Amino acid sequence: MLIAMTAAEDSPVSATPTAAMDALLWRWADHVNRNGVMARPEWFACVGELALAGQVTWYGMATNAGRWVHENLLPGPGRVPVYAGFHWSEAGDGPAEARVSMVVLPLADPARIIAAEWDEGYGGYEPAPVDGYAVLCSEPFDPVSIRGRDAEADLREAKRIIAAGADEGRRVNYAEIVIDPDRGGNALFFPVDGEERDGYEALEEDGTVVCLAFISYDFD
Repeated sequence: MLIAMTAAEDSPVSATPTAAMDALLWRWADHVNRNGVMARPEWFACVGELALAGQVTWYGMATNAGRWVHENLLPGPGRVPVYAGFHWSEAGDGPAEARVSMVVLPLADPARIIAAEWDEGYGGYEPAPVDGYAVLCSEPFDPVSIRGRDAEADLREAKRIIAAGADEGRRVNYAEIVIDPDRGGNALFFPVDGEERDGYEALEEDGTVVCLAFISYDFD
């Protein structure tokens, strides 16, 4: 069963971040874009929550063996808020569309995240699995990892939702596909311009991950 969801611009899950969270998000934007390879976000919005189960990946829908995943996450929360950084993108003569260049998953309060050590990203390369879209999910809720599921139908529905949002000029444009209704497992699909992907962790001394940040970018 395919269950698709998206957020209206004035819904609670699209709310503006608090002052402390907003400061954290812009600090992440500075950290991940020191080389200027990413389109810097023009605004951030909370786009709902991601169900956590095992590892988290920014490479959802990848059918090849090469993909990056994140584990050793701070235990406790079964769902975490997701903040997306948007920018206006113009292609051809059409109106500008909201695209995502970075996503942040805070697993702890901003002060604890700021006190952690922020790493330098993957330091390697794997091709993005889907052109024009980035897919965030926990490994068990990746559409391609579920036996018998039509993952391409999920992708088509996500593209339909995002295209409709672009036609409406939606500032907070993405699609949520519920993969496992019984466990609340979901995947978030984001429209992106960048062809490459990278991911960053905020780590405490014992290796616990208290925040994840992901970007879409292009090589110079």
